[in-house]
Amino acid sequence: MNEKTVKDQLQAELENVQSMVDEVKLQIHLGAKEAQDKIQPHLDELEQELRQANEKWKQFESNSEGALEDIQAGLRLSLKSMQQAFEKAKKHFPEHDNK
Repeated sequence: MNEKTVKDQLQAELENVQSMVDEVKLQIHLGAKEAQDKIQPHLDELEQELRQANEKWKQFESNSEGALEDIQAGLRLSLKSMQQAFEKAKKHFPEHDNK
């Protein structure tokens, strides 16, 4: 996979994680206080992971090709961790109709 393809794929994954963070924030806004209290720690974890992933992304964009593989591996690990945090938060989303 060439560098541009990897960068495009990682950028798309970061955008997906940002969407997850936005969804958690929306659910907190829509939910009851009890649900908010359960979701907030997961949101905090997601936002911290997102900040770290964005830092790794900046490193990825500015480093030489030799360092890219290490940064890419770290970024993918962060993305996986964020997906897991989102799934934990999602368990506490209030039930609502999408009508």
